[in-house]
Amino acid sequence: MLLVDDEPDVLQGVRTILEHAGYEVTGVGSLRQAVGALASTHFELIVTDLYLGDTDLGHEIAEVAREQRPATPVVVMTGRPTFDAAQGALRHRVDDIVVKPVEANHLVATCARVLRDTELARRNQELESANAVLTSVLPRTIEMKDPTTSGHAARVVGYTDSLAMRCGVDAEQRASLRLAALLHDIGKIGIPDSILRKPGPLTPDEFEVIQRHPAMGYEVLAPLREHGDVRDWVYQHHERWDGKGYPQGLAGEEVALPGRILVLAEVYDALVEERSYKPAWPVPKIVDLFREQAGRQFDPELAHLVADGLARDGKRFFAAAPGQLF
Repeated sequence: MLLVDDEPDVLQGVRTILEHAGYEVTGVGSLRQAVGALASTHFELIVTDLYLGDTDLGHEIAEVAREQRPATPVVVMTGRPTFDAAQGALRHRVDDIVVKPVEANHLVATCARVLRDTELARRNQELESANAVLTSVLPRTIEMKDPTTSGHAARVVGYTDSLAMRCGVDAEQRASLRLAALLHDIGKIGIPDSILRKPGPLTPDEFEVIQRHPAMGYEVLAPLREHGDVRDWVYQHHERWDGKGYPQGLAGEEVALPGRILVLAEVYDALVEERSYKPAWPVPKIVDLFREQAGRQFDPELAHLVADGLARDGKRFFAAAPGQLF
């Protein structure tokens, strides 16, 4: 920890408090010394007086601290907690303010909380970076392997989320469903190119290989321990309401509602888009299929909901906003 205060008695008193709490403290008495210390040493936390001498302000240290990688959090102490000073400190990305005379337990608790919050923010940032790879690089990898499905994952995300909203799926499940929709074909990474890119019909043996991709996707996503529902829906996106799907032969509500939404949305995109082996289906033909397959391939209520919506609104039924198509 870096401690900055231009009053030697205060510097020593606060240093004693922090060292007694278990912190290793480097103490300096000016803004210039603090900037020099930051240039040569990485600190986990900076605690500084707001007013350093006649002209320097402690929160100016935050300008230097936030340029470090990782950025160092700053706690400001002040005996003159004016509104303007507090606003200035916050504008300069100070993490908290402690009023002098410093109360030992409050200061220690503030430092512990700021360190804890900073670590949590860093972990969240790392998670966001990992998610960026997961949700952008991996789908592109799939589409490079199977160019016939270019844009498929992104469209299915839109269709599933639109339908989930109509069905009252809560925000947390919708977030998981969007991730499952984006990654539902991740198992195709393990399918040979000769099968994925075959222009004509597949042989029974080739189709058996294709049927392995949901299970492969389930295994690829094994590190998502906190997102078991995402893995399940990826695993189940070729199941059928009547139990004749694959790979598990689940029937009816054995697949949760978000998973049943993904099943239908994935098929809709496969039908409405042109593929190497077929032209795009017109909407009326898709409507007929959904009505025919209600209670067979698809959840009957979902199938009729989508069929009626497509018959009424056409492709706009799946739009995020009026007139906007995915």
